[in-house]
Amino acid sequence: MRGLPSFGDVRWGLLVSLVGVVVVLDSLVTSWSDLGTLVSTHERTLTAFVLAIVAGELARIRMPSGRETAPLASAAALGIAFLGPVDGEPPFDVPAGAVVLVVAVALGLAAAVRRLRGRAVGVPLVTASLLGVALAAQLAREAGGDGRSLWDLQQAESASRLYVGVVMVLVAALGLVVEVLLASATRAEQQGSPWSAALRDEIGEVAPLTFAVVASGPMIALMAPVFGLASIPAALFPLAITYVAVFRFARNRATYRQTIATLSLLTERGGYTPVAHAERVAETSVRIGRVLGLSDRALRDLEYAALLHDLGQISLRDPIPDGATVLAAPSDQQDIAAEGARIIRHAEGLDTVAAYVEAQTTPYRLVRELGEPVPLPSRILKVANAYDDLTGGSGDPVRTGAAMERMHLGLGYEYDPEVVDALTRVTSDAHVGRFGARDPAPR
Repeated sequence: MRGLPSFGDVRWGLLVSLVGVVVVLDSLVTSWSDLGTLVSTHERTLTAFVLAIVAGELARIRMPSGRETAPLASAAALGIAFLGPVDGEPPFDVPAGAVVLVVAVALGLAAAVRRLRGRAVGVPLVTASLLGVALAAQLAREAGGDGRSLWDLQQAESASRLYVGVVMVLVAALGLVVEVLLASATRAEQQGSPWSAALRDEIGEVAPLTFAVVASGPMIALMAPVFGLASIPAALFPLAITYVAVFRFARNRATYRQTIATLSLLTERGGYTPVAHAERVAETSVRIGRVLGLSDRALRDLEYAALLHDLGQISLRDPIPDGATVLAAPSDQQDIAAEGARIIRHAEGLDTVAAYVEAQTTPYRLVRELGEPVPLPSRILKVANAYDDLTGGSGDPVRTGAAMERMHLGLGYEYDPEVVDALTRVTSDAHVGRFGARDPAPR
């Protein structure tokens, strides 16, 4: 896996899951004797936080790239990690291990509900979230190194509430950094993409929500001495507003993608291209792009370009047999690409997409020999389109094998070897280049 920090041939998803199991078992052993007292003394507090975490997990938001995140659950989990005095309730002076068990139970309940609803549950990703909270709880509740929490230090050393709040925010940030690092390593392994690209996208796309979580978690604990358990909805309300805004943005992006997909049907309904050809090329292109480490923005533009790559065929008097442009003369390929790009440029904000479409026919030898600046997405589109033209969307091993053999004959001359290598990985493993069991294409 390119760019992924590794220890030999370690599997990051398995490693994260195993570490999570060890942490939970250790917490269970160290807190076993106090579990009865913990539940009876803090029943209302535990119930409130478990419900908040479960609700946050079930209300996961799907980002425009398809990545799912649960900011409300993360904030609530960090809130209980820092929790101390609670108005109207006994002080929540429990060890870090007890906090880990509470969060683990909540995440487990949410995962069970999601599974019953037929939704996929990414165990390593959920475990990464648990480990981040576990680190934050350990640091917050062992701040003095002698079993004293941040709240104990404040009372003993007369530290200001501001000081405690700043430390909580820093600890929360550290916990989220751990979660992001582990989650990106796991995603990179699942997708077969470079770790650096997975980390970049993990940080970039969810950054606004991450900053909100870093503030909301400590805010719950800081408000609890005054507002009691009402601090949970009070502190999470601003985050919920952000959540709604991101949800609307993601929905608008999905609608825009549907519009592009509808436009791509022009060639299909007109008899120029086979049924679902554009969608197959888009899926293959996006998966290859992930393997090669394209950013979410570049993946989105690549998908749009793949959906519209044959749009120029509507200018043809006589359709190409089976719409297979790979079999057309190079001059005809260039004319089709240029006409498609001209049409696309009429739409505002699609100049990059038009550029990708226009450059898709350029042979790789011009890049290698003359240094022609052909964007990587265009080279990916060229390979993905050729593969689907040659296979007709068939998964028959004989036909796909013949297609790959023909493309290897043009390796380095017509096609970028790195892109063809990524295509080989994508076609040989159904999970490579996907977000998981399902492949939510960028929107």
